[in-house]
Amino acid sequence: MRQRFDALPGHQQGLLAVLGAAVLWSSGGLFIKWVELDALGVTMWRSLFAAIAIAALTRTLAPLPWRAGWLTWALAVSYALMLVFFVSATKLTTAANAIFLQYTAPLYVLVFGRFLLTERPSRVDLACVGVAFGGMGLFFVGRLETDDLWGNVCAVTSGAAFAVFLTLLRRPECGATTRPRAMTFGNLLLVVSLAAVNIGRGEASAFTPGAADLAGLLFLGVLQIGLAYVFFGFGIQHVQALEASLIGMLEPVLNPVWVFIFLGETPGWWAVAGGAIIVAAVTVRTVIAERRRPATAPELAVLHSEA
Repeated sequence: MRQRFDALPGHQQGLLAVLGAAVLWSSGGLFIKWVELDALGVTMWRSLFAAIAIAALTRTLAPLPWRAGWLTWALAVSYALMLVFFVSATKLTTAANAIFLQYTAPLYVLVFGRFLLTERPSRVDLACVGVAFGGMGLFFVGRLETDDLWGNVCAVTSGAAFAVFLTLLRRPECGATTRPRAMTFGNLLLVVSLAAVNIGRGEASAFTPGAADLAGLLFLGVLQIGLAYVFFGFGIQHVQALEASLIGMLEPVLNPVWVFIFLGETPGWWAVAGGAIIVAAVTVRTVIAERRRPATAPELAVLHSEA
């Protein structure tokens, strides 16, 4: 298998690597729902395994808290908030609602970039944001249970936190190793804080995994986050940003599909319509932006959830 891969042209290797990353990212919803621990327990263990995997695979260590600069702290905190709110959303509502609402993050970047990067969004950008928000509104149409409502709110919050993370990555002082260091740091912050919260709740069963749960958590941390990041890092060196962006859009499409196939969870029709509108808005904006200006930095070529 490795010999066949090495025999392929570099561009085809890149396409396969980005495709592999998107497929791994899309499995998040399935395994988060499959693991029987609650959201805080899942996030704590997943982040522990992810921190170890990212540090080992990228050969970068998290900085000591008192030596981390403001940018590393801001990246780590926004990344951590994105993770915990996405897991909470996936536990509370359908996988489709969680991933599609979080997937609005690339469009929030247009708004946050105005304040954090002094970039002015174009009329097309603002139109795409407006269309996406219209799609978001469809998730709140019809009868909603309390868990669904709060799950949707968590998903929107996760998308906003992810957008802050993506925007900060474009700061001039953000170096090539900043992202893996900040991701490792953010995961460790979650482990420490959630371990304290879980112990304080006094409910050991809520965060003590059995053998099956442990396997799912290992998959989430090591493969769904760690290995996917390595695949993406390799692939983006060999493909155009637009190609990587469009392949990355398989993540929100496949995420609810896996949950439907293996767990039988069916999203509502309003959610399907809203998700289609959001993906379409992000796709249009990505294609137009790619045609108008040079390719963006490799770190931002695919605005995926990594969640």
